[in-house]
Amino acid sequence: MPGLGWNRWADYPGICSGDEVIKARKLGRTITQLHVVHAPDGVSYWAFRRELNRRTASTPKPAARLEHTPAEKTFIDYADGIILVDPVSGKCTKTHLFCGVLPYSGKVFAEFVFDQKLPSFLSSHEKMWSYFGGVTPYVVCDNLKSGVTKAHRYDPDVNPTYCEFGNHCGFAVLPARPFCPRDKAAVEAAIGVIQKTFFQEVADRSFYSLDELNLVFRQYLERLNAHVMKDYGVSRNERFAIEQPLLLPLPTKSFERSEWKDATVHPDCHIQVQKNFYSVPFQRVGQEVRVRIGNTLIEVFTQDLELICAHPRQEGVGRSKTDDAHMPPHAMQASSFEIRSNIAKAKAIGPKAAELADLLLVKTSRPLRRLRMFQGLTRLVKDGRVSREAMEYAASQALTFRRYRLAYLTDCALSFDRRGPRPQVVAPQREAEHIHLHGGTRE
Repeated sequence: MPGLGWNRWADYPGICSGDEVIKARKLGRTITQLHVVHAPDGVSYWAFRRELNRRTASTPKPAARLEHTPAEKTFIDYADGIILVDPVSGKCTKTHLFCGVLPYSGKVFAEFVFDQKLPSFLSSHEKMWSYFGGVTPYVVCDNLKSGVTKAHRYDPDVNPTYCEFGNHCGFAVLPARPFCPRDKAAVEAAIGVIQKTFFQEVADRSFYSLDELNLVFRQYLERLNAHVMKDYGVSRNERFAIEQPLLLPLPTKSFERSEWKDATVHPDCHIQVQKNFYSVPFQRVGQEVRVRIGNTLIEVFTQDLELICAHPRQEGVGRSKTDDAHMPPHAMQASSFEIRSNIAKAKAIGPKAAELADLLLVKTSRPLRRLRMFQGLTRLVKDGRVSREAMEYAASQALTFRRYRLAYLTDCALSFDRRGPRPQVVAPQREAEHIHLHGGTRE
């Protein structure tokens, strides 16, 4: 009964109609499960499968064949890589395959990397341009975070660092539309070829380092680019020979990678960047700014990328860089709401905390300098992390030893809540007639 159709099957008692079988298939049931449950006796699995595929086959959508201009675009994408094995511990490490293709010639560059983060992403680009010997005016990329910070079908936001890298090299970024792999069909096809050929060649082989894997893969890549394509009758290298002279020249200087972040100007006229503080003109207090973090320089911009100020980058943690011109006049600082509010909160804690506030927020030429510290101090009490008595004790210790860092005050307060106040060392008191000095006389 190999040729039975749905109508004949429906004649059997207890057998559902073909529409119900198709509906079950769309819901995820496997063909094997459907054959066991719904196929009549004597109908083989393959006959059942052929009929089911014929009934569920969709009409292919028409697609136009794209004609690519030489040296115009590069398509890039990532795919899952090959697992590396540690020879000592046996630990397995996942890799990723970065692939770039020139769609006109089909020239392929690819390498295995450990991650898809921005430094690795830009490094793979530099290796790709070096391999091609030039740069194309456009790069079509997928919507990964290293390339596109916010995906959108019509108005995507490109990662600012990637955009800077494109300006440095001379290419513009064209993000592919979300869920539209046809926008970069050439690289999708190249990844498929690599997975079907190279991955199968090394399926029974173990690799212990990324360099070893890339060395073997580079040899395969040379064979792939030299292989004759049946659609054109020539190899990728032969078509690339026409395309290569049209590429833009490589950049003469290396790219200095920077990071971008958003920050809000604090009432103390500073922004926090990687646990350090940099001053901004007091007119910008409360505004959100964009910060460019370079290797040696911190630049602050408006949201429209208008430069506000720049500072040398500080190393370490908790350091600050303050330009006196950015600070408001002393009278404006002393009368600001934040200063008066924190003085009132310190008085509510106790007399020692009020004395500390008077010393650091009133009797100083820069009242805003200690504003963050007092905000953190009062927040500890407000959130219930330490008691008022503990903070009062911490303030007395700070005044005694002249140590005004928030970390010191916090440690003192937490220690007080855990163990109580530290015992005070007092000199013994003796009467004069009971004091005996060796080698001397007492009259």
